[in-house]
Amino acid sequence: MFDYQKGIKLREKNIWLDPTNVVETACVSHGHADHIRRHKNSFATPATASFMRRRLGTLNITEVNFNQPFEMGPYRVTFLPAGHILGSAQIFVEHEKGTLLYSGDFKLGESATAETIQIQKCDILIMECTYGHPKYRFPRRSLLENQLCEFVHTALRQGQYPLIFSYTLGKAQEVMKILSDAGFALSVHGSILHLAEVYQRHGISFGDVVKFKSGETAEGRAIILPPHARRQKRIQKLHPRRTLFVSGWGMDESARYRYGVDQVLPLSDHADFDGLLQYIEQVEPKKIYTTHGPKDYYLLLRERAYDAYPLVPQSQGDFFM
Repeated sequence: MFDYQKGIKLREKNIWLDPTNVVETACVSHGHADHIRRHKNSFATPATASFMRRRLGTLNITEVNFNQPFEMGPYRVTFLPAGHILGSAQIFVEHEKGTLLYSGDFKLGESATAETIQIQKCDILIMECTYGHPKYRFPRRSLLENQLCEFVHTALRQGQYPLIFSYTLGKAQEVMKILSDAGFALSVHGSILHLAEVYQRHGISFGDVVKFKSGETAEGRAIILPPHARRQKRIQKLHPRRTLFVSGWGMDESARYRYGVDQVLPLSDHADFDGLLQYIEQVEPKKIYTTHGPKDYYLLLRERAYDAYPLVPQSQGDFFM
């Protein structure tokens, strides 16, 4: 049903799912930079299309809403919410020989800014397994939200600048929403605000927010910045300060030292180890292909009696045979 070579290609039609090369026709799962290219023809959800245009300029994109099936040759394709970032989609493909679900990046559970994931049973599941090691079991979301707010509250009370570093798309807007809903005023880096405007057009409000320019625009506010901003002179001039990096990799003991911050908060937009297994249990696939995670994750699934394989560059033409 599909081949894998720098992307997933549906065999009976020149259609790709999240290819890493520029192709004729691609279905794009979400707007993160490692998933988007200037394809000749792209299919994506409206929010993902907006992120692509903001990042890549003018593009030929067919916007398709969630749960709106469309025909592509012998295939019937449907975008389903993935819970990763705003507009992120699982790609469900129906064919006379069976069904395939490509998870894209996904997360189970609550999100302040992403649509709740929709579970879809399938024959073949191609899934990301970023946190496919048992050490990546995240604390309860409510606890992480409280820790984030306490970090900001404590820094402001002690006369420090609370600097929060998070990835430009998805995580940063999630942090913005959590803090604004808790009543904090925000000072946000321009690269993050540029993408936050898409969220605002989709009805997500961030309260009292200004663009970060200098310490004068940050007084009494939570300051949200992309990781690379740590090296900027205007950021280094902010003293006294307290620093926090938001990432699921914060579960690693060395994370605080690796990122050069005072604290790391493991708030993630991916499923953790238990979430991956829960997802599989709910989807009930007959066969699983794993990607974007530990290379031996498929062996762990085999130990749990799943018919699992690594997604590697080769023909996968014997599906449903």
